[in-house]
Amino acid sequence: MKELIFGILGGLGLFIFGMKYLSEGLQNIASSKIRKIMTKLTNNPFKGATLGAVVTSIVQSSSVTTVILIGLINAGIVNFVQGASVVLGANIGTTITAQMIAFKISKYAFPALGIGMVLMFTAKKEKLKFWGQIIFSLGIIFLGLQTMSAVVKPLKDVPAIVEFFLIFSKNPIMGILAGTFLTVLVQSSSASIGMLIALSTAGLIDFNAALYILLGDNIGTTITAWLASIGGTVSAKRLAGFHTLFNIIGTVYFSLLIYTGLYGRFIDFITPGAVAIDTIARHIANAHTSFNILNTLVFVPLIPFFVRLIEKIIPETTKSVYLSDNVKFLQENLIETPDLAIESARKEIHQMAKSSAQILGIAMEGFFNRDPKTIKKVHKFEENIDKFQYDITLYLSKISNERLSNKISSKLPSLIHTINDIERISDHAVGISNITERALKNNVKFSDTAITDLKSVSDILNQMAASSKKAIEFYDQKRIDQIMILEEKLNMLYADFIDKQTDRVMEGKCTTRASLLFIDLMHNMERIGDHLMNIAKAASYHFAYKE
Repeated sequence: MKELIFGILGGLGLFIFGMKYLSEGLQNIASSKIRKIMTKLTNNPFKGATLGAVVTSIVQSSSVTTVILIGLINAGIVNFVQGASVVLGANIGTTITAQMIAFKISKYAFPALGIGMVLMFTAKKEKLKFWGQIIFSLGIIFLGLQTMSAVVKPLKDVPAIVEFFLIFSKNPIMGILAGTFLTVLVQSSSASIGMLIALSTAGLIDFNAALYILLGDNIGTTITAWLASIGGTVSAKRLAGFHTLFNIIGTVYFSLLIYTGLYGRFIDFITPGAVAIDTIARHIANAHTSFNILNTLVFVPLIPFFVRLIEKIIPETTKSVYLSDNVKFLQENLIETPDLAIESARKEIHQMAKSSAQILGIAMEGFFNRDPKTIKKVHKFEENIDKFQYDITLYLSKISNERLSNKISSKLPSLIHTINDIERISDHAVGISNITERALKNNVKFSDTAITDLKSVSDILNQMAASSKKAIEFYDQKRIDQIMILEEKLNMLYADFIDKQTDRVMEGKCTTRASLLFIDLMHNMERIGDHLMNIAKAASYHFAYKE
């Protein structure tokens, strides 16, 4: 009995580990493709379903696709209606695993392990190492399936065990519940279907019982979407609800088709050979794929109706989980897909840059208009910039803990430097606001010449800030070059204006207090120019490695 339990758990453990390791390898190979595919989403439900199927076929996990999708919805990149169609396609894409298992390629387990290991440890190119990981993972999956099949085969000679599994064939509800529970337990529909195929090829579960358990597997896999939506937006929870509703409704009417024998005959028709021990794996794989394709075809035209239904069941609420009230792109669910997580962080950094440019504008406006009301406003903005800095830096540190490609890993330091430079701009904006406060308190007046000089520098800073926002948003090399030219001009004006101010003091045309405030103000503005230049250099680095 111990051998049986440990054999099943060990085989299942190998299978689940192999699936996770395979998914990681495929994501490292195709992460940029996933991002590009996801950005092509439209409101056409058939295109969305196709994209969902393609992405899931690439990463070999509907759970990964769903988690990515919920992260994109939370980030506001994808809306609920678009996500609903992708979920339908993801259910189709995940059936590739069952089809792969049914082709009886488990005999290649050890060759795959050997080839994969050699590539992982000897390949010099990173991409080849990831291919080695993929091949090695397939070997682990096949070995896990072999182990489960081998340990359960003797059970077919135990009458009590055979009678227990017959319950699933005679009682559809029990079969569905068993499939649901197993998938929830192992957190992988592919693993539970792999186990189902192992039991079926051992002669313990007949095809009719396997069909009901398959339906339960599809319901159980939706638990991942609910777990991923915890702490997320309402749209993410609605997507999880839609995913569950899709599989439950499909299960209801497919149960009737199975009970009447229609579905079983349909699978017999599309699968070569009658149902037998040697062919049952192919029948189960085809049943799994057919269920998801047919259910998707039924649901796609009804998406608008079910979207409205889910919106009524799960009403709108507002709740922020970040320090900054303005954060909207950072999502924990994307961290395991580093390429997408980096993209969401970049979008958030762009938001931070916009806030920083705004605070700079307010500070300069307050100085030139001698408006004391802007002082508190600048300090409030600066507090939010600090929260931005904390949230994004923490998010990037979490990404750094993942297994990253060299390209992604190399981007993290420059992103963190960019965040720090943006935060320092807000600090200097506060410095400008403090100078305004001192000037008002001591009734310091500046000459027209001094004001003209300051406005000249301020105009350059506004141009640089506007260009830096575009550079971060689009990695626009023209904007980056423009910032560098403007920074050189700013440095020349700074040196020239400081010299002229010194001359005005020596000639008695300016008071000492006004001169000190002028120099202090110029210094803050010049330092802002340096930080904007640093942001441009970081953006230039990313532009060079843009995919």
